[in-house]
Amino acid sequence: MAWVDLHLHSRCSDGADAPEEVVARAHALGMAALALTDHDTVAGVPAARAAAHEAGLGFLDGVEISAAFEDREIHIIGLGMCLEAPALTRLLETLHTYRATRVRRIVERLDKIGTASIDVLASRLQPVTPVGRMHVAVALMELGKATSVQNAFDRYLNRSCPAYVPKELPSAREAVEAIHDADGLAFIAHPGLGNTLCRRLDALFEMPFDGLEAWHVSHTPEMVREFQGFARARGLLLTGGSDCHGDIKKERPTMGRVKVPYTCYEHILETLLESGIRNG
Repeated sequence: MAWVDLHLHSRCSDGADAPEEVVARAHALGMAALALTDHDTVAGVPAARAAAHEAGLGFLDGVEISAAFEDREIHIIGLGMCLEAPALTRLLETLHTYRATRVRRIVERLDKIGTASIDVLASRLQPVTPVGRMHVAVALMELGKATSVQNAFDRYLNRSCPAYVPKELPSAREAVEAIHDADGLAFIAHPGLGNTLCRRLDALFEMPFDGLEAWHVSHTPEMVREFQGFARARGLLLTGGSDCHGDIKKERPTMGRVKVPYTCYEHILETLLESGIRNG
């Protein structure tokens, strides 16, 4: 049966591979369609789209936006957006500024506690845009300050660690509105990940989300069925994917472990087409 993966990351955010390499792996696995959904950036989408078309794969422009809801961070998947839409561009530029400020403060803390100097870390992070904690963790591992990327998070970067700095985030409503202003569809990402998001779904869907991510590498089969039922009862779209970041943490890549039915991709395409016709 044909399957898709609509949640994939490249090195344009915090993945290991170039966008074209993500597409090549998808093609090798026999995937029928994919979406590149890097964190808070669409920089890799044009290259991935071109590679997908060359390989004969279906493709959706995507993004995974970090946002705040009830003082908690949530992630929102946008699919099928116009990449040049002003509202989306402004939001992503704001998020890039937030990320750069956060990383600068993290680097200052690492310098203060004697882990690594500002100059050494800055030289390694300077070429990266947008920069994030993952890139700091990789730098710490490469400098021998951590045994692995995960160890760098556990020792320095996670909550309650000496270099932890909280995120500054736009509201979930701002993110949904920016995606809709770009003629895209907004989905709640991995609602089964963590302890609290499931309990807040009813409140979240008071906002005009278009659907949710039922399939995810962190979701059990029972969760998938529950999210499918939730969506059916409310007339929502479904999406899903492996959330693959390649082997950035030196772990086996997750691509191929989550096979989303091709019909989900078709329903999303149909909705985007209908919306485009309505909006002229």
